[in-house]
Amino acid sequence: MSKKSVRRKTTRKKTRPPRRRGPQVTSEEALKFIRNMQKAFPKAPRTKKEKERLRSYIAKFRTGLLKAVSERVQSDLMVRRPETIRPKDFKTRPTHKKPRR
Repeated sequence: MSKKSVRRKTTRKKTRPPRRRGPQVTSEEALKFIRNMQKAFPKAPRTKKEKERLRSYIAKFRTGLLKAVSERVQSDLMVRRPETIRPKDFKTRPTHKKPRR
């Protein structure tokens, strides 16, 4: 007996609904958000009381805004060239390289 060829059903890939975009944040707005957070918390919270203060501070903001700020910070640091941020906003550290002979 010969084997019958098995015809597989082709299934269509289900298309996802378009992703809803949250609020867009500019580089300046993201930098302002980070600077305000740095003023409110100059040192990393270590005690339970300080950590709870940080949680309550972050809870004031909507999730969409926090995601938009984090996306902008990541894109500014990792991908984009800093076109809209002033050079004085970047803090440079002195390098401790020995001069070559």
